[in-house]
Amino acid sequence: MNLDYLKTYLELVESGSFSEAAKRLSLSQPAVSFQIQKLERDLGVRLLDRSRKGIILTEAGKRLLRFAKAVAAERASLVQDLDRMREEVTGHIRLAASTIPGEVLLPTVLAEFKALHASITVSVKISDSLMVLASVKEGTFEIGFCGILPSDTGLEHFNVGEDEIVLIVFPEHPFAGVAGVSPLELEGEPLIVREETSGTQGTVNAALSRAGVDVSRWSPHLVLGSHQAVVSAVEAKAGIAFVSNLAIKKSLALGLVKQVPVQGIGLKRDFFCVYRKERLVSRVLQEFLAFVQARTTQA
Repeated sequence: MNLDYLKTYLELVESGSFSEAAKRLSLSQPAVSFQIQKLERDLGVRLLDRSRKGIILTEAGKRLLRFAKAVAAERASLVQDLDRMREEVTGHIRLAASTIPGEVLLPTVLAEFKALHASITVSVKISDSLMVLASVKEGTFEIGFCGILPSDTGLEHFNVGEDEIVLIVFPEHPFAGVAGVSPLELEGEPLIVREETSGTQGTVNAALSRAGVDVSRWSPHLVLGSHQAVVSAVEAKAGIAFVSNLAIKKSLALGLVKQVPVQGIGLKRDFFCVYRKERLVSRVLQEFLAFVQARTTQA
């Protein structure tokens, strides 16, 4: 029995039409019909009947369907087992990350992992923390890095680092020469902020609210989509902003921005690696996760 023809049969039954099966398999519709007819000739039974309502399986067709599903499952299991048995770790890793993990933390981690496993390839999609959690939950990405602790019990997580969110101003701003400011002094200032789904912005809003500041009364001067954009806007004297201390090292060293302490609020936060355990089926994903966990423990 030709296993490719068996795969075509399973696809036909699951899709419900010859045209859809052909599309999914990148075959012509006559090729699909030929393979099904060849299966019927080889087995000596009629597998299905066509009607206006679609495809109807015969009793023999139903029995073959159970067999086809078992073969497909065993084939997938075989591929996974052989993947784990390979001495060389190969494959592609697709990661989702919020801006600070994606732009600051991950590059070093990926460089170290790539040095150990030269054959792997990696792509990173950078978005906000809520989008990272959603994409891992939905299965669009197997592993994510973000600044929000997942509330979904279906997501595993562990800590991979921390940062502190600080207030920065341009050097000529009146705040640049003071030892610190109170949260209430920020009202009326041209604040540059991240989008509401940003983990950074959520941390800032929560801390200011605890300090008695009604953030709902503020009208952001600019809303930007990344830390680098926010830092660049402050450098351009468009306003002041709260950003990660990890994102301003070069700007501080060059004197392009000044860090100003804000009295009475703490803005430290953690970063997390999030994943769904049942989706880490390939060896490269398992090796990468173990590498990140070991690296975090050593740090």
